[in-house]
Amino acid sequence: MVLALMCSAVIASGPVEVTEAPLVPWYVPRSASLGFFINPPGDGGGPSTTPHFRLAWEGAIISQPRNDLIWLVSLGSGIGVAVLPSMTSHSQHVAIAGFGYRSDRPLIHWGFHVASGVAYYRATYLPGGFYKDESRVLGYIEGRLQVGVRVSGHLKLAAYFGYASPFVFSVRYPGNTFVGGFDLGLVIDWR
Repeated sequence: MVLALMCSAVIASGPVEVTEAPLVPWYVPRSASLGFFINPPGDGGGPSTTPHFRLAWEGAIISQPRNDLIWLVSLGSGIGVAVLPSMTSHSQHVAIAGFGYRSDRPLIHWGFHVASGVAYYRATYLPGGFYKDESRVLGYIEGRLQVGVRVSGHLKLAAYFGYASPFVFSVRYPGNTFVGGFDLGLVIDWR
């Protein structure tokens, strides 16, 4: 339903014109992002923080001079730097695919996307503690809004804000609570 509304809005905004060819071939990533997942405090500690890096491949489904309805595939990893006092480490790795919208004006670039896929995470705990080490694969969904500047015809730099989460949380596995979270960062796009 959302996809149909987005397609209708892009099509209704004007005639489709041929845009310039992409800067790189389809198999080269089109954007990279560096961000931080932030989760609420737990277990008597401060907020859990996980810096992460992503590479994304994007392509236009419908392209107009200033608007693109896109598909995207993204891979990334993150390592927790501020973990709970009972944890020794927390890492998460994702593979997602989804749809989004990008708009490029002469100076301003903005867009959003929604994607889902899988997240693999590992959480290790202090020896002899209450919790056992975890290594699990979960269903995963994220949404992001990005706003930035168009540095040149193909190069854009933007800040983004989003939220990501596993589909299901289990109290048996406390480490899954710190997968995803509020997501802030920078993205560079060379589509």
